[in-house]
Amino acid sequence: MALDYDPQADFSRLQTYFLLDPLASGPVAPLELKRARQAVERQLQLRYRPAASAGDADFLIRVQLQGAERVVVHEDRLGLYGGRGPWGFGWQVPLNVRQYRQVYLVIDALSPDKAPLWRASLPSAAMGARSPEEQQLRLGSEAALLLNRFPPY
Repeated sequence: MALDYDPQADFSRLQTYFLLDPLASGPVAPLELKRARQAVERQLQLRYRPAASAGDADFLIRVQLQGAERVVVHEDRLGLYGGRGPWGFGWQVPLNVRQYRQVYLVIDALSPDKAPLWRASLPSAAMGARSPEEQQLRLGSEAALLLNRFPPY
């Protein structure tokens, strides 16, 4: 988990929030982004009151999912593969190549004039869920983990 905040910000006066439209980058599905926003909103409602508009809020929250495609290549040192090539018999160490998607859940708290106050992020395990319900549960846990560090003191 990564955490950063403005040490000069007065977090003690924050009572109402407004949830901005979420952002996504990379390979992120719209329903995943919707679930992340819902998970963050549920956690915020436990401690703060929602404001009717951004102008009425003490702070703004933006949820982001940042995704990227990754490739990992591993040598399997325990096994050897052999076979006949055009020049005779040969052996080589097998390679395992795996492509996967890495997604980070990012939550930003902003002042009413959109100046950054606080940011927390973590690699999300929710995108590997087997069902939408499991993904929602995982996102809820991740949002709680991040928002338990807000405010930072």
